Amino acid sequence: MVTMLVDHIGYVFFPDQIIFRIIGRVALPLYTFGIAQGYKYTRSFKKYIIRLFIIACVSQIPYMFLFLTKELNIIFTFITSLLLLKFMDTVKGGPLVKILIAIAGSIFLQVNGFEYGAYAFLLLLVYHYQHSMLFRHNVLNFAYVLVKSNIVYLIQFFSIIPTLLIKYTRNIRLTGKARYFYLVFYPLHITILLLIYMFLLNQ
Repeated sequence: MVTMLVDHIGYVFFPDQIIFRIIGRVALPLYTFGIAQGYKYTRSFKKYIIRLFIIACVSQIPYMFLFLTKELNIIFTFITSLLLLKFMDTVKGGPLVKILIAIAGSIFLQVNGFEYGAYAFLLLLVYHYQHSMLFRHNVLNFAYVLVKSNIVYLIQFFSIIPTLLIKYTRNIRLTGKARYFYLVFYPLHITILLLIYMFLLNQ
């Protein structure tokens, strides 16, 4: 949560200070891992999706005004990614079918204005299946930088740090209360930052 807050403070108030964005690269992997944990341990997938949908809707307006964007926030990306993952886990067929679903889902997320698009979905798959996490995450980062075609995005490779911790720290599991607080923090901190930003504009 702290890294996410630092990232967003830097993006809004100190856009020229890259150190904020570097620290922020830790945020998405941790958030994605938490979502993967929620999917794994939830007693009701339907209720889990509903809770996420409520948080996504509450977050959307502040998100659009704070970041001056029309794209859907990361929670909507996670919801769509979880629905795709659920389909992959339940559909009949071999690995090829799952790969085709992953490709189609990635394209859908990438072209329809979801925050982090295919990257967030594929990272969720990395944490869900947990096979060769470090290698797959690094490949994903490399592809992300290639797609962005800008040297600035090389900072995305700092996002491997949480994956290292996840891989080499055993029995990491977020409790129910921790997961919910982590989710509620998203709309809460965005709204507070927006209010501060509006206050400063009016000074």
